[in-house]
Amino acid sequence: MKVTLKRSALLKPLQTISGVVERKQTMPILANVLLVANEQGLSLTATDTELELIGNAEVDEVAVPGSITVSARKLLDICRALPEDAVLHIEHEGPHVVLRSGRSRFLLATLPIEDFPVVENVSFKTVFRMSQARLKKLLTNIHFAMGQQDVRHYLNGALFDIQSSTLKCVATDGHRLAFSQFQGLPDDVVSMKVILPRKSVVELIRLLDANSEEDITISIGENHFRVQAHDFTFTSRLVSAQYPDYERLIPRQVQKTALADRETFRQALVRAAILSSEKFRGVRLQLDQDALRIIANNPEQEEAEETIHLEYQGSEMELGFNVAYLLDVLSAVGTEKIRCSFNELTSGVLFEPVEDTSSLYLCLYVVMPVRF
Repeated sequence: MKVTLKRSALLKPLQTISGVVERKQTMPILANVLLVANEQGLSLTATDTELELIGNAEVDEVAVPGSITVSARKLLDICRALPEDAVLHIEHEGPHVVLRSGRSRFLLATLPIEDFPVVENVSFKTVFRMSQARLKKLLTNIHFAMGQQDVRHYLNGALFDIQSSTLKCVATDGHRLAFSQFQGLPDDVVSMKVILPRKSVVELIRLLDANSEEDITISIGENHFRVQAHDFTFTSRLVSAQYPDYERLIPRQVQKTALADRETFRQALVRAAILSSEKFRGVRLQLDQDALRIIANNPEQEEAEETIHLEYQGSEMELGFNVAYLLDVLSAVGTEKIRCSFNELTSGVLFEPVEDTSSLYLCLYVVMPVRF
């Protein structure tokens, strides 16, 4: 292989795929990036065997097509350290890769391309298109509720539930649930339920552009999930498990509701949380006529109390929550007002953004109260 390209052309795809490469690898080949040069240009592939990410780089010249694997971290560090206007000459020489730029020369070791695991031809059951911004919005609204190293491995990820023209994304760790929905898929999309692993969800959020209306292609099969954009191809294995029936966890008939200013509520929680127990992170919410008292204390007998206005006409009641769960919800919601709906003290409390106008999106959150 022998190619010539600008530093900026190589740096961007290297940064794109770098999130997949983990520093601690059980297989040395997984620390490498696969470079493939042909008449279409240069492709860069990184994988951890569960997740594969391919970036594309524009080249000035492909003198000799070919494939090599080289350390992803070292190649990225070299590109970062070179001048912005540098031109790179990459050539495969025996067991090494030689990278030249100006008066700089780097000799990097390679590993056999046969050892590099790549996703073989995969069949997909459904394929559809939507904008990067829409998919990122759906995932950003729910990702924080995914489990982390939960023994119930199916909770360590997000559910994609496709029904007719609707895409629903769900995440839960057993203590709270986040739900987002987009209506506007093509009518011929195949109904499916699949679970995308946590790392893949986080990586996909990093890759997607919240301001881009460019369409991406989403392909879903029995075992794989793929997103194709103009500058990357993302492929992930799916979690093979049955996701819980999330519908029954969402309160449908509520007895009491309260309406609050989201930012006022959030700031009051942030202040009260300072004196909450570091271990349990608990706060008590006391609702009364048009008022909410937020109380937090800790083992040192310190206490914080905040009172804010809210629209509530029910009877006086008190609920306990993990303050971090409430702050996650209030940070994810983008509207000025938020509605809280609840029944008895032991059931989950439903939090919904109050939209000013009708929207293709729907998101809601359920947080379980705690006793302390």
